[in-house]
Formats: sequence, structure tokens, C-alpha cells
Amino acid sequence: MQAYCVFCRTGAEKTAVRLIKKINRETQVIFPVRILQEKRGGSWEPRSQPLLPGYLFVYAEEEIPIEEINAPSDVYKVLGYEAEGKELIGPDYEYAMWIYRHKGQIGASEVMLEGSSVRVVSGPLLDGVGTIKKINRHKRRALVEFEFYGKIQRVSLSVLDISSC
Repeated sequence: MQAYCVFCRTGAEKTAVRLIKKINRETQVIFPVRILQEKRGGSWEPRSQPLLPGYLFVYAEEEIPIEEINAPSDVYKVLGYEAEGKELIGPDYEYAMWIYRHKGQIGASEVMLEGSSVRVVSGPLLDGVGTIKKINRHKRRALVEFEFYGKIQRVSLSVLDISSC
């Protein structure tokens, strides 16, 4: 499977997804979101936020013409590499496939805190490509660091500490 990353206007991701799918029906386009647990009115409720604002991932069984991805006006460019082209490779491809396996919905993971270490029991972080840097038990969040497109990204994701249950 081929994977591409598209940089588009922040806030216009859903429109860009729809237009890219309209141009090429053979592609799967994902605008990844993280499902965060937030406390409202005394109870925990899920709320979705962009995982990487302004970025979409395009998947296809065969190579697709970049013009088809780049056509919508809200799309700025398809990310690529100088020598290798536009298709994602290496750690970037692994990250894109992690998003694909979870259908672009990165929900809560279950973790166990064992002294100063964290063990992921289930959820997206079990097969994730990042490193947990910090856990906030009170807010049910993990600060996860990963590399994408040559830059270190830090994202807050939901976790449920089952060692305290």
C-alpha cells in the first residue's frame, strides 16, 4: 500500500478529504483525530481534536498521480523527499500505517504504572510509533513524542491507568 501526506489549510481538512476522494475514488483519505477524555459536569466525556492540524494521509493500492491529490484549492502541497519522491518511507510510512490501522481515530490506551515505568496494556499506544514522555493521571493524559517528517512532534493522548482500578 502506498501512503502520502498532504499539507492543507488548517480548518479545511474535512473539505480537502471530500474533494480528494471525489477526484480519485480509489484512494482512502484520513484526517487523523485524537479522542480525548475530558471531565465535564463531573463525568468523563470523549472529545475529538485534530492529531496533526493541517495534515491528511492518503492511501492507495497503486501509485497515484500527485496532481490528483494536489488539485483542491485548500491543499498546499504533498510532502515528499528530495531524492525519493512523494511516497512516505521509513518511520514516516510506519507512522502513516499506524494511523491507517486505527482508522484515523486515536482513542484512549490502557496503561499500568509500575514504579517509574509505564506499560501499555491495550489501545493505539500498544503498537504506536512514539515514546511516552510523561503521564498525567489526574487529566488521564500521556505526552507522547514521535518523529514525523524529520521533526519531533509532541502530542497529548488519552490514557486510562488501570493499575489504580
